[in-house]
Amino acid sequence: MYNLIRSELFKLRKDRSFRVLLLVTAVLSLAYPLLYYFDNKSSGDPQFTGAEFLLKFMASNGYVIKFGVAALAGFFIASEYATGVMKTIASSGNDRGRLFTAKLIGFSVGAMVISLVFPVVSTTEVSLLSGFGHLPEGVDAFFIPRALGLTLLYTAGYAAIGALFTAVFTESGKTIGFSMIFFLMIDTILGGLGKYIPFFTTVYDYSIFKLMGDISKPSIGSGDLPALLLVPLLTIVAAGLLGILVFRRKEIK
Repeated sequence: MYNLIRSELFKLRKDRSFRVLLLVTAVLSLAYPLLYYFDNKSSGDPQFTGAEFLLKFMASNGYVIKFGVAALAGFFIASEYATGVMKTIASSGNDRGRLFTAKLIGFSVGAMVISLVFPVVSTTEVSLLSGFGHLPEGVDAFFIPRALGLTLLYTAGYAAIGALFTAVFTESGKTIGFSMIFFLMIDTILGGLGKYIPFFTTVYDYSIFKLMGDISKPSIGSGDLPALLLVPLLTIVAAGLLGILVFRRKEIK
């Protein structure tokens, strides 16, 4: 198992699509704060400090996570079906459950790295331009490590779902397309269904899709923290087990 994980991490480091996603995300993360910097400069409005920018725009990182997971799932995992790599790996004699788990771990690591690019790069740039400043009054002193830690955890949850989709569709285009539509529309779908069937409201309230918005909250009560931690962990386990089940039954051509 250890060698399988090492192999996936090695492939991740060499993967061109992963590097491109990192580069594109970094460029956008540099450009986004500059729009506000020059706009505020021309209008005479006060500039954001690094702390203020992170607090205000941390929620925007959710879109980076969704698009990053969808794209990486298609290029890093699903593309191996088309190239024949997956068939070779599956016929190597290793248990398919271990193969899928190793791929999920490597994929999750890549997605988590991408998820940190926007908050780290943009906050660093704004801090160089206007200073880091300090967190506003009323904001939890542990906001930054908590927000970054939850970002990694929720990204792993999204990655588990993305890996499940790769086992279902086995094609890059279908995986990327369906994942993007699913991640962008699931909030609307569950919210709409909840108006007619209360059960879906409960499902949505305790899903990573809803709770990911709480990552950027200035402070989180001790009563809310267990759900914030357990929901993504349960999502990883559930989606991972479903992915293993599908992968074991899948006929790889």
